[in-house]
Amino acid sequence: IILGIVCTGLAYILYFRLITRAGASRAIAVTYLIPVFGMLWGSAFLREPITSNLILGWGVILFGVAAATGVLRLEAGRALIPVAADAPRGSQASRPSW
Repeated sequence: IILGIVCTGLAYILYFRLITRAGASRAIAVTYLIPVFGMLWGSAFLREPITSNLILGWGVILFGVAAATGVLRLEAGRALIPVAADAPRGSQASRPSW
């Protein structure tokens, strides 16, 4: 019981710190990654096979997280553009020079 209370309490503290520092929209992206880590732990501890479908699923999940958090942005008529971490949104510094 103590282990459950301590682990859950620590997880809540870390999660709310993440919300404070990164914002709610980026913090919720952590929950999208749960299936990826579940598959990794299943492979590591239960020797479950990692198939091409799982890897494809990881790619879809990671693409969705990157798009939802603003790491990748789709501009009209252009390809996906990685956003510079230190540049404010919409500034010229966040756009590639090509």
